[in-house]
Amino acid sequence: MYSNQTFFPTIAGSIPANIGRLWRLQKLSLSQNRFSGGIPSNIGNLTLLNRLYLEENYLTGMIPKTLGKCKNLQLLNLEYNYLTGTIPVEIMSIYSLSIYLSFSNNSLTGQLPSAIGSLTDLDALDVSNNHFSGEIPSSLGECLSMEYIFMEGNSFEGSIPSSLSQLKGLQVVDLSRNNFSGQIPEFFAGFRFLDNLNLSFNGFEGEVPKDGIFRNLSIVSIHGNNNLCGGSQVWPCHHAQSSPLKRNIVQLN
Repeated sequence: MYSNQTFFPTIAGSIPANIGRLWRLQKLSLSQNRFSGGIPSNIGNLTLLNRLYLEENYLTGMIPKTLGKCKNLQLLNLEYNYLTGTIPVEIMSIYSLSIYLSFSNNSLTGQLPSAIGSLTDLDALDVSNNHFSGEIPSSLGECLSMEYIFMEGNSFEGSIPSSLSQLKGLQVVDLSRNNFSGQIPEFFAGFRFLDNLNLSFNGFEGEVPKDGIFRNLSIVSIHGNNNLCGGSQVWPCHHAQSSPLKRNIVQLN
């Protein structure tokens, strides 16, 4: 049967070690191939790069610190590889990052660097499906242009910092499948542009906020938080008659 679909062969092997000689390069896309081995450290010589796509390969090893020399990068996509180690803090000094920064679906560890707050123009951050731990740094609230946050599928813990209340332009926030605890912040209810908030499968507790987006089941997901009450997705809250302001959460077996 005839098909007009065009097939592009994939490229295998290592990324050439002399790639750093292409110093005039402004965009590099090696995505959806079969590249293996590490990311060459001399990739930092490509100081004019504004977009770097290395996603969907078989890259291993640590993310080179030398990427921090690419001071014109607006987009960095490393998702769907086999990278290990931590996020180099040097990447957080690429103040031009504004479109997309993704480390998702690798085997990265450690914490999200507090220097993330330096990326004030960043629109989308994706660190999902790795082995990150620790708390969300409060400095994330300084990324005032942020619209998309994907942190699902890690081991993040602690409460959601109040500083995130400053991110008024958020549209999608996915914190599912982590170890977050504490109460769900009321400030999410007032976010006008938020159309997807996924907090499912964590350790949140207390009463679910009632107003704003929490009235819409199609926007908010809170399943898998056994110590929550209220809302329409979890058990109702039972208030003690002796003190109507005191709330007791009833655990049902």
